[in-house]
Amino acid sequence: MNSKLMLRNVVYVLAVANLLYWLWNDGSLRFLGLGPKPVQESHRLENQVDPELLQIKPAASEAR
Repeated sequence: MNSKLMLRNVVYVLAVANLLYWLWNDGSLRFLGLGPKPVQESHRLENQVDPELLQIKPAASEAR
């Protein structure tokens, strides 16, 4: 009987830990000052040279 109670408590603790991790990873806990560091790649945007001039052309047909 005691092992069933312990197993149930372990499952509850793991479920709560999983929920808290999901909320943290989702950013829902930022109002508490908790959350992952946002990924920023501003250097990639600065290195782009006229991306609006990019033109996509159809693939060249096979030469036979």
